[in-house]
Amino acid sequence: MSEKQADQFWAYSVAKEIVKAEKKIYVCEGMWTPSGFFHIGNARPEIFTPYAVFLALGELGYPVRQNFIVDDFDAVRKIPQGIGVKQHDEGNFLGYSCATAPSPVAGYRSWADFFVSDVREHIAEFGVGLNIISAYQSYKDGKFNDLIHFSLEHSKEIVSVWNRVAGAEKAADFFPVQVVCGGCKKIYFTQAMQWDGKFVHYKCAMCGFSGKVLPKDGRVKLHWRVHWVCHWIVHDVSFESGGKDHFSKGGSVEVGRALLAEVFKRPPIFQVPTEFIQLKGAKMSGSVGNVISLGDWLEIASPELFRFLNFSTRPNSVIEINLEGNNFLLLDERYNRAARIFFGKENAENEKLQEQISRAYRQSIIGKPPKELPVQVPFSFAVLIAQLFDPEKGKKIEELLLQTGHVEEKLSKEDSAFLALRLLRVRNWVEKFAPQEFRVKFLEYAKDVDIKKISPVVKNVFSAVAVAVGKAKNAEELQGEIFVIAKNNLVEPKELFLALYNAFLGRDRGPKLGSLVFAVGKEKIIKRLEELV
Repeated sequence: MSEKQADQFWAYSVAKEIVKAEKKIYVCEGMWTPSGFFHIGNARPEIFTPYAVFLALGELGYPVRQNFIVDDFDAVRKIPQGIGVKQHDEGNFLGYSCATAPSPVAGYRSWADFFVSDVREHIAEFGVGLNIISAYQSYKDGKFNDLIHFSLEHSKEIVSVWNRVAGAEKAADFFPVQVVCGGCKKIYFTQAMQWDGKFVHYKCAMCGFSGKVLPKDGRVKLHWRVHWVCHWIVHDVSFESGGKDHFSKGGSVEVGRALLAEVFKRPPIFQVPTEFIQLKGAKMSGSVGNVISLGDWLEIASPELFRFLNFSTRPNSVIEINLEGNNFLLLDERYNRAARIFFGKENAENEKLQEQISRAYRQSIIGKPPKELPVQVPFSFAVLIAQLFDPEKGKKIEELLLQTGHVEEKLSKEDSAFLALRLLRVRNWVEKFAPQEFRVKFLEYAKDVDIKKISPVVKNVFSAVAVAVGKAKNAEELQGEIFVIAKNNLVEPKELFLALYNAFLGRDRGPKLGSLVFAVGKEKIIKRLEELV
């Protein structure tokens, strides 16, 4: 990346600010509570915004690490939809910390272990090397012991700052800890009643247990606003992002910054709010279940496409995703165009855009970029091929691409493998999300054709179309010849195309007709036209 490109990328500006404070290593961090399903909406603020700064710091030559905090000491407060837990069994989960609640699905150690599995299993495929840290284990290991003691000793100061910044009304005798109940072992229902300088005295509203506990080694957890601040201290965080809702006036970020400066007497960290990824106009929710997980994404699209989505959009811009709509297809087209611009096959509208698009494409690539532009097949045509061909039938697909003009020479092994995986993902997209107009199935029998949609005048030119199909060397040539046939026979082209789509697919429209003919096979098409004459 050129120096000029770097200056125009927000993450480099952030990185240059961060390194003004000299450190042995700079830490970029995100935090997520495994109370429900992880999804790409979580991945944006908690992984990919920090990752952009991680890359910038690395490319500027600074030592850097990226942490992903699994906030599994937090309690299970709600049973996510679609998880299959019966109402009378909910008490087996609710109130326990995510790390100690049993897994709702067999084969996992705990609630947290199940819900974080999507990240553990798939994030490396997106090219991101995360240092995944369990908050619960950090408490158990004693990493928060001193900060818990400090927070209890300074609880009045914490309450004062909290109330002032957030406009809250926390009681003066509030203690910013949650205790794991010695009776029911749940954490959500306990209340700290007293701090005597050694023990926290508490009671549990769930089981009625009262007792005292040494506040160390995983027996207590800091209240999440203080807990968040103490993570910055424990891990010496330099940069963090989060959903924009945390950055509202008097919100958790503003309270945290004030606590860090006024109570803990530490310098600020650099934070950037990140907008949501919305699914069909709504914020994704891991508890409601309207989500796209990392694994879901990899079934229908490449990890590079998701990286591109993040790197081509500033964190303060909302990303709208509708897997059933045009914006998913347009994203694919934008990515392919970015590749052509990066490899010098196309120019952007101006120099600034040229640099921005090239930078976004380069950062979307995992590892070193290829030496040449990878094979490109438009999404609309890939949809057609994926439905009519087995993605593993490489030679047949290559022959078709040569005939349709989508490639000009034989594919390399790398391009063949790339294309096979792309078509497999496109097929998955068709099966799960494609609107009806993208679904293509050739009518196997002529008797299934609705003859009423084909006028006698149009049917009379089917023989000429059949001859043209037999002679055509490629899809573009055939497409043009059909227009000529319509003109020569005084038939409206629109009427002829409508009739042909009904003859082949049983509907009024479809993919580009020339490409459809070569994809289905010229012999099948000629036979159908002859059957209908």
